[in-house]
Amino acid sequence: MQGVSRIAIAGALMLGLGGTVIALPANAKKEKAAEAAPAEGFNPKNLSNEARPALSAIQTALAATPPDYATAKTKLTEADGLAKNATDSYIIAKFRLQVASGEMNALPEAQRNDVVLAQPLETLIANPITPKAEKAQYTYIRGNIAYNQKDYAKAAQFMASARDLGYQNADLPLNLARAKVEAGDVAGGVAELDTAVKAEQAAGRKAPEAWYKYAVSHAIKANLPEQTNTWTQAWLSNYGTKENWRTAIYTFGFSGPGAAKLTDRNRIDLYRLMRVTNSLAGAKEYIDYADAANKTGLPTEAKAVIKEGFDTKVIPAGNATATDMAKQASESIASDKPLAAQEKAAAAAPKGDLASQAGDAYLGERNYAKAAELYKLAATKGVADNDRLNLHLGIAQALGGDKEGARATLAKVTTSPNADIAKLWITWIASPPVAA
Repeated sequence: MQGVSRIAIAGALMLGLGGTVIALPANAKKEKAAEAAPAEGFNPKNLSNEARPALSAIQTALAATPPDYATAKTKLTEADGLAKNATDSYIIAKFRLQVASGEMNALPEAQRNDVVLAQPLETLIANPITPKAEKAQYTYIRGNIAYNQKDYAKAAQFMASARDLGYQNADLPLNLARAKVEAGDVAGGVAELDTAVKAEQAAGRKAPEAWYKYAVSHAIKANLPEQTNTWTQAWLSNYGTKENWRTAIYTFGFSGPGAAKLTDRNRIDLYRLMRVTNSLAGAKEYIDYADAANKTGLPTEAKAVIKEGFDTKVIPAGNATATDMAKQASESIASDKPLAAQEKAAAAAPKGDLASQAGDAYLGERNYAKAAELYKLAATKGVADNDRLNLHLGIAQALGGDKEGARATLAKVTTSPNADIAKLWITWIASPPVAA
């Protein structure tokens, strides 16, 4: 987050101050009772006789056109030495804040330094008679000033206090999370957003997309895989456009910190998800998908992907690389055993690996019923990698329309990266892409 605009801070202050105007009665009788235990809010009757003249002079100076800040500041110094109680201190701080804000606001934005507001704000925050609503606003503004000064830990403290005081601002949850993240507490910042999202949901509202995107990006940067997966799923469930699906899949499998751990076989399952979410973008992704399929023994799938790229004109007609890729796939198909023969061999084999391979081939052909049948056969015989088998069976069930069966199967995948890929497929089952 960039620092909060000085204009925004000054504007918020002026709205809150509204030009501090006080009804200043004549000096009270000397025998006036001592100020009672402070009640919330300002009562001019509690102003001390000693401070009244200086405060009246400050008010007159600030009401002038233009405001006479020089006189106001001279009288503020005088009032400091005359203040006798919390009411005096409250009004002095409000006037001082009004002077500092007014002088700052008169400068070009590039020359403004909102740190001049910090001291009067802190005085008002600490004063027991400052009304709660004012205190909440001042606390939030003080947090923004700390953020602008790159004192992120202090910013987080003030913003959390503002929230606890009941301050309502659409930017508060994200700004508090950002302050915590910048202070080094990424997990804490993400947890703040989680609390805010749940509060929005409880109120029947949808949390802003920016909250999800911020949590995902910073969980990735901090290498927090559990939070990354959780927030990615939540983001796609609530804002599952094809563009967001592509970003999530591409970041996870092709550019993020975990991408190096994935093999071509893992990426095939991500390419399949990109294909079904219509989020393959550009000729290169179609060609890379086909190349991975060829390398992993799935020539039928490779050929179908290249054909789809040509048919949709995503791959330009005559593209030499794609044409060569399709040729390789056709040659492999011609040299392979027919699928019926592979299926027969799989049925006779003592172990399930051949059945799993035949299932992969049928999955590549989009014959999902036959693929699921072969995967189930493989499960009865036993395979070397149960997680991969369950992932592929779940994909076949999902694409074949058996959503409930797919969820149950994919939930059995427990080891990363297959488990993370399975969670993305589960998210797709529950929340397929929507129009932007």
